[in-house]
Amino acid sequence: MKAKRSEKILRVYVGAMLLFLVLPIAVVIPAAFSSGQTLRFPPKGFSLRWFENAWNTPGFWEAFKVSLLVAGIATCISLVIGTLASFAIVRHRFPGKQFFELLFMTPLVFPAIVLAVALSMVLGSVGLVRNFWGLVFAHVIITVPYVVRTVGATLAEIDRAYEEAAATLGANTMRTFFEVTLPMLGPGLVAGAVFSAIMSFDEFTVSLFLVGPGVMTLPLEIYYYTEFSMDPTVAAISTMLLGVTALIVVLIERSIGLRKQFRH
Repeated sequence: MKAKRSEKILRVYVGAMLLFLVLPIAVVIPAAFSSGQTLRFPPKGFSLRWFENAWNTPGFWEAFKVSLLVAGIATCISLVIGTLASFAIVRHRFPGKQFFELLFMTPLVFPAIVLAVALSMVLGSVGLVRNFWGLVFAHVIITVPYVVRTVGATLAEIDRAYEEAAATLGANTMRTFFEVTLPMLGPGLVAGAVFSAIMSFDEFTVSLFLVGPGVMTLPLEIYYYTEFSMDPTVAAISTMLLGVTALIVVLIERSIGLRKQFRH
């Protein structure tokens, strides 16, 4: 009886947490289709005018391009750095290994505002504040930990016997890596890339200290837009981004199966 009661309590708790997480989405999406002039819930009427307004606002498009480009470049760099770091952490033993691993995880531990101030001071000293490449550098710092965790988890599950068998059959180190190890790392690389791209695209606090004229990300463009207008345009943008994100995740799940990755 106690076990059944505990199971029921756990189910209620999990259901309440899921509801708490989904509630903001359940509020934003209906608000995007409101015919009213202000952002409110429940929405008033039905209209697609705010999607049209978001689509036809040049500032949002320019910021979207910057965010997309920064996220793409930062993700590619993070994949290289994070994969190499994962190999060092998982496959090798050396003095200071734990400190080395902790160093890559610090962006996840430090408060975002502390990291933002530190990066603005460092990048400002070399003239990279309000600069596109300074923003990319900051986003690489933020996204590398996600690659290290996902690739490291996948790498730990790869049996080295496959690599040893390839070496026995005459494959050199590079051929073994690209034809044996790298394909098996696929789920971890894709998961790391997805997390990195999403976190970079959505980054707000660090970007706030580094953006400037001509270098504006979409989250900040939305923020500045709401300072002067609280119409449902921001809800429409959020709804479109949610739809694109959900579509990407579904496609990746169907193609490589991210569930396997999350079981590690």
